[in-house]
Amino acid sequence: MKKTVFLISGPPGSGKSTLADKICKSINGLSVHIEGDLLYNMVKKGWVHPCDDHDNFLLNILWDNIVTLVENFTKNKMNVVTDYVFSKEQIFSVIDRIKNLDINIKVIVIKSEIDTLINRDKQRSGVAYVGEERIRQIVKDFYSDKFPKRLILDNNDSYLEDLVNIVLNDDRFTVN
Repeated sequence: MKKTVFLISGPPGSGKSTLADKICKSINGLSVHIEGDLLYNMVKKGWVHPCDDHDNFLLNILWDNIVTLVENFTKNKMNVVTDYVFSKEQIFSVIDRIKNLDINIKVIVIKSEIDTLINRDKQRSGVAYVGEERIRQIVKDFYSDKFPKRLILDNNDSYLEDLVNIVLNDDRFTVN
C-alpha cells in the first residue's frame, strides 16, 4: 500500500503543527512528523529569520533536508507529515522533487483569521515569536500566492478532530 506524504502550510499560528501532530497519531501505520521549524532552527551560528534569508541559503538547505527525509521515511514504509510556512512556489518545488516516489501526496493550506494568528503569536517566545507586523506581512504575501482553492482548509471555529477527518478522507488535497 502506498504511503502518504502530507505537506501542511499556512501562516505562523494557523495550527500547522497541531494538525500535523494529530494526523500522525490518527493515520494507519507508521508515521513521522517533520517539523520544518525544528529543521530550520538547527542552525545555531549564522541563523537568520526565514523572512530575512533573502538569498534563500538556509531555506534551500531546509528543502533539501525535507526531501531527503521524505525519501528515507517513505522508502522505509512510513507516512510523512511535514509542516512549515511553505510558499506556493516552495511547496510545488518540493512536490516536483518527490513526485516520482511511489507515494500519495496531499497538500493542505491552513487559513485562519489574522486576529487569531496575532493572538496565538503573542503567546509564543524566543525564535517562535514572529511579531504582529511580520505576521501581517507574511499573511499578505502568503495569501497573494493564490493556492488552488481546493487545497485550503479553514481553521476558524473548527474542531481539530473534524479537520483531521477532512484531511484524511477528502481527496481534494491529493495532488498526484
